[in-house]
Amino acid sequence: MRKYPGIPELLETYMEENSADERWVTVQELRDRFGLTRYQCNTISGFLRRLESGPFGRFPFIVAKITQEMGENPSDPKKCRYLLKLRVYRDSRRKHPKPLEPIHGT
Repeated sequence: MRKYPGIPELLETYMEENSADERWVTVQELRDRFGLTRYQCNTISGFLRRLESGPFGRFPFIVAKITQEMGENPSDPKKCRYLLKLRVYRDSRRKHPKPLEPIHGT
């Protein structure tokens, strides 16, 4: 997680504060809430785009969808919204039946 130091924790905090398992977020919302710099916002955007490709370590959220919104004026940059969603964990361990013990004395 060296490439995104502190970002997974920041996003997890944001989702917990909003008591949400699924929520549309923008980088601007995160910037306003946590007082982030423009450089940090670029890193958050990159992390969110990374989450659309698949899970990131033990981070409990994925990005299910990304949409672009046009600004009010034609010269305004497009803004992305990210649907941050709680990841569904699957138990990858298969349950094997316990082998039968031999019966002694028969």
